[in-house]
Amino acid sequence: MPLYKGAPFLFAIAQVLQYSGSGFSSAFIAHSTHPHTVSRAVILTVKSANEPDEVRTDGKSSSMMTLNFEGETSITSNPAKFVEGKSLHEFFALPHTAQLVLRGSKNNQIHEIENVDAELFERYKRSCATLKASLPTADDRIFDVSTSAVSFPGLRVMSLVTIGVKIITKTDPPFPSYEMVLIRDSTYAEGNRLFVWFFNKITGKDKDNADGSLRTKNDQTTFSLNRFGVVKKENGMISFQANASLIVQIRFPSFLMKAIPGASKEKFEKIGGESLQKALEDDLPAALEGFRQEYVRWLEN
Repeated sequence: MPLYKGAPFLFAIAQVLQYSGSGFSSAFIAHSTHPHTVSRAVILTVKSANEPDEVRTDGKSSSMMTLNFEGETSITSNPAKFVEGKSLHEFFALPHTAQLVLRGSKNNQIHEIENVDAELFERYKRSCATLKASLPTADDRIFDVSTSAVSFPGLRVMSLVTIGVKIITKTDPPFPSYEMVLIRDSTYAEGNRLFVWFFNKITGKDKDNADGSLRTKNDQTTFSLNRFGVVKKENGMISFQANASLIVQIRFPSFLMKAIPGASKEKFEKIGGESLQKALEDDLPAALEGFRQEYVRWLEN
């Protein structure tokens, strides 16, 4: 779907921003190779910015505007047999099962952070509080996920996301689940120097610290939560279900919006929101199916 005539690069940047903002869902990258194995119930809410553009001390409008996107999706896998003598809690607690969800079908690189420093744990707590997720404990696991690069003419974008994983055991019915919370994300670009400069400018990368971290603790603009659990079915069967939400806030130069014929904040948010929805719809089915297949193999052992 084209965005605006004469602005293909800006459309690419919008897609890159959506990609960098959806680092959490990018940990599940892949179109499902078994589209018949999932049923979907998709809800999308695109939020316009409620607050006005920043006002400077001289009373004039700021040169930046805020674009807000929010996507939610719920996807359920094909059913699998439930065996009373085999503990689902044991399966969810296996060292590799959470990584199956994060790796997806494009074999994202996963690295578990063994030594979690105080700053990272505090950031994890803030993200959980923002998303109304369970507060973290020392038993939670934290992973760095290197997602697949996205290429555009003259530009290649890579992303590294950090995700906290908690196993929830006190549920009704008593099935375990994961809560996966995006803690931080880092995106960088390679390619044409002008395009890289422009990408850094509109994503705020030119204001990052030398190590790529954000300058302030309040600069996080991407928030994601995936509740990944078990649904009881008829005839002694179960399915796995992912309920994922993704919120992206983008600061965008007002003069660029004015320079594009026919462009408006509302149109831009609509297009970005639709891209966000598609990212969620495309990313999760393969992860669910891979998790279900691993569960079936575990039952047979």
